[in-house]
Amino acid sequence: MDTEQPFDRERSLARLEREEFDLGVIGGGINGAAIARDAAMRGLRVALVERGDFAGGTSSQSSKLIHGGFRYLPQGQLRLVYSALRERELLRRRTAPHLVHPVRFLFPLYKGRGYGRFTLAAGLWLYDRFARVPRAERRETLSAARVREMEPALARHGLRGGATYYDAWGDDARLTLENALDASLHGAAVANRTAAEGFSKSSGRLRAAALRDCVAGRTFELRARAFVNAAGPWVDEVRRLDDPAVPPCVRLTKGVHLVLPRTALPVSDWMALSDAAARIVFVMPHERYVVVGTTDTDYHADAGAVAADEADLEYLLGVLGESLPGMKLTREDIASSFAGLRALVLDGQSWRVPSAVSREQVILESASGLLTVAGGKLTTHREIAEKLVTRLTRELDHPTTGCATAVTPLPGARFGEASRADSEALDTLPRTTRETLATRYGTRAALPARLAAADRALAAPIATGCPVVGAEVIHTVRNEMVLTLADFMVRRIGAVWRWPMEAEAAAPAVARLMAAELKWDQQRCRRELAEFKEDLRQRRLSR
Repeated sequence: MDTEQPFDRERSLARLEREEFDLGVIGGGINGAAIARDAAMRGLRVALVERGDFAGGTSSQSSKLIHGGFRYLPQGQLRLVYSALRERELLRRRTAPHLVHPVRFLFPLYKGRGYGRFTLAAGLWLYDRFARVPRAERRETLSAARVREMEPALARHGLRGGATYYDAWGDDARLTLENALDASLHGAAVANRTAAEGFSKSSGRLRAAALRDCVAGRTFELRARAFVNAAGPWVDEVRRLDDPAVPPCVRLTKGVHLVLPRTALPVSDWMALSDAAARIVFVMPHERYVVVGTTDTDYHADAGAVAADEADLEYLLGVLGESLPGMKLTREDIASSFAGLRALVLDGQSWRVPSAVSREQVILESASGLLTVAGGKLTTHREIAEKLVTRLTRELDHPTTGCATAVTPLPGARFGEASRADSEALDTLPRTTRETLATRYGTRAALPARLAAADRALAAPIATGCPVVGAEVIHTVRNEMVLTLADFMVRRIGAVWRWPMEAEAAAPAVARLMAAELKWDQQRCRRELAEFKEDLRQRRLSR
């Protein structure tokens, strides 16, 4: 496939209106993008629409961990952990090594809090066995003295020892974007800012969806033989477009993360801390900042307005204060925060605490044929898509050679023969810039590098302390369907959690570049900047 084919929204919109598809996918989060990719790779005619931006909801608000989920082992969810660990290794080693990287966690053990020695040892043994990790990455049991040596800031009272183990982390929003991009490269019509607002039926079966172009405001019809609802926290909203009387199928729980400067939280290790109920809170250092999370509480308000609140702040700072008492953290130390919603399957046991609800995915089918995907984890998106698309190919009687997503790298992990011009363009950039582009775009780093080589002004960082060059702004507008300042700052580069304090200084330069590329007037440019700055203010939880 041509990995340089642009992600063209206008061309996709024309196709959505003109063509008839085998499959229409509603929702451009990780599950919807993975389903569209798998189906397109098997030769189905696929349409993927997202009413906001790709990964605009939960898929850009996760812990950024690509992991098995150690805490699910004591709950007996062995199949989920096994599948997630196998998928983790696949992403890390074959399909997305530029986006998914191994990390070592330190897991301290305290008397009367969290897990016991046997539970931790048995769980980590299973973790290593399921993942088939190399010897160098296997768990290691530690004495209390060794734990204190590794992280002197940890509380000493009650410390019984601990362990180290390996997991992985990755950029969730870019992982989603590359799945959607690859769907397009394999022939799918893909468009963001395109909302599904209704369905039409023939003989009781879905035959078309009413779509609205949220940019131009016009409406049109998408015709398809089958529809998949992968709208995450909004799956019940889409189900009600099909059947207004349908009961809810998901339970929404909120996960919140805080971002603190490493000057306020000077830890050196990635850590898994336990609270009194054995819930795990991760402490994850990234460059100059540390991400801390997550919470797991029921959520009943507007899914589009989810944010951290006082209870979330108190809980996370409380866990940090108990394990790292010398830090004396307060709300004034918060540089940013982010919150997302898990759409967990309703199991008739609403009395169970959210953290005990299964993360297994289910596929529901309505009387009219609408397939809804609910539940699941970021890590298992490929496997979820494989199961659903295999079912669809049978129902549509579509001949296929089978699923190839397990052996096909994502676009940024595909290697071809680099042109001399591409190599020269990359060689003109400083080493740190080349490395940064490679971690974000993989083998597609040549695309922004060409722009920087053609205009040296675009090779400069957009702000002090923010290692993003102007060429990335132009590249993402032209090739990654970026339409707003937040699309770029929040989801394409993750500035709100990577460099939250520097993001405000970088925003004007990004807005100027986007304005020139997208023909914004001054009023639109000022509005984009004002909305982004207000978002940053709210993320800082300022009173």
